[in-house]
Amino acid sequence: MVDEYVVHGDSRRRPDVRAIYDGKPIAIEIQLATTQIPIIIAREDFYRREGRHLIWLTWNFVPVERAHLLTAFEDIFYSHNKNLFSLDDAVVSESRERGALLVRAFWEHGDGWNSKITTLLDLEWPSSGLPYAVAPPPAWHDAFRARWLAATTVHGTPWAARKELYSELAEKLGDDSIDASMLEETDIGALLNAILSFVEGKPVGSRQGNLTELINTFLASERRFRFARIMRKVITVTGTSELLDKPSVAAKFSRAMQDAQDGPESHTGRVALLLFSELFEKRKSAS
Repeated sequence: MVDEYVVHGDSRRRPDVRAIYDGKPIAIEIQLATTQIPIIIAREDFYRREGRHLIWLTWNFVPVERAHLLTAFEDIFYSHNKNLFSLDDAVVSESRERGALLVRAFWEHGDGWNSKITTLLDLEWPSSGLPYAVAPPPAWHDAFRARWLAATTVHGTPWAARKELYSELAEKLGDDSIDASMLEETDIGALLNAILSFVEGKPVGSRQGNLTELINTFLASERRFRFARIMRKVITVTGTSELLDKPSVAAKFSRAMQDAQDGPESHTGRVALLLFSELFEKRKSAS
C-alpha cells in the first residue's frame, strides 16, 4: 500500500511503500545520497516505536571502497548489520518475471564486496534492528570474549587457556613490552572476569553468589586497587550502579580509590578499551 501515512502518537511518516509481508508490518524507504543523517535516525526511531520493520533501498548501488562510501549510505549500511540493499534494472526485471519483490544485497567480503539477489522472505529479521541478508563475521573482541568465557569455570580460567589468550591479546596490542607473562603478573585475567561478570549479569570465573560479593572480593586484594576506577565505570554503564550505594561496596571503592588508578593510556586501560569499547566510548547522539 502506498501514499498513506503511518501514524504513531503525534508523529506520522509516509513511507515509500508500506505492507504486511509474511505476517510482518514493513516499511520501505528509498535512500537518496543526499538524505541527511538526522533524518535517517528519526525515521528508524519512528518505525521502531511503531513496531514496523524498516528496509532502506538504494537505486543501482555501485560498490566502492569503504573510505569513499557516502555518509548517508554508510549509516544505513551499519543499520542493516553491514548490508546494503539496492534495486537495478536486472533486479526489477527478475522481480516481474517471478512475481515477487527481489532486492540485491551487498555485504563486505575481505577487501571487497559480495552481492546476491534475494527475496525479502530470505532475509534475517531480528526482533530489534533492521533486516539483513548476510551477517558479518564477529568482531575480534567479541570472538575473544566468547573464547575467554568458554574457557572459564567457577574456578577461574585455567592457565593453559589463559596463556594462549594472553598471547593473542598481547599481539593485538602491538606493544613489544607486553607479553603473556606481563599480563598475568598484572592480574589482567581477574580484571577481565570482573568486567565480564557485569556484562553478563552474573559472576564469571568466581564461586561468589552475586555481583555484590564478587566486587567486594575483587577489591579485597590491594594489587587490584588500581582497577577501581575502571570497575566503577563498568558498574555504572551496565546498569548496576545501585551496588555502589551499598555500604560494603562503597567502603571497598573508597579505600581502593585512594591509590593511583590505571588510566586509558596504561596497558590495563588499553586492554579494557580493546575488549570492551562499548562500555568506555561515548555513543553517537541521535539528536
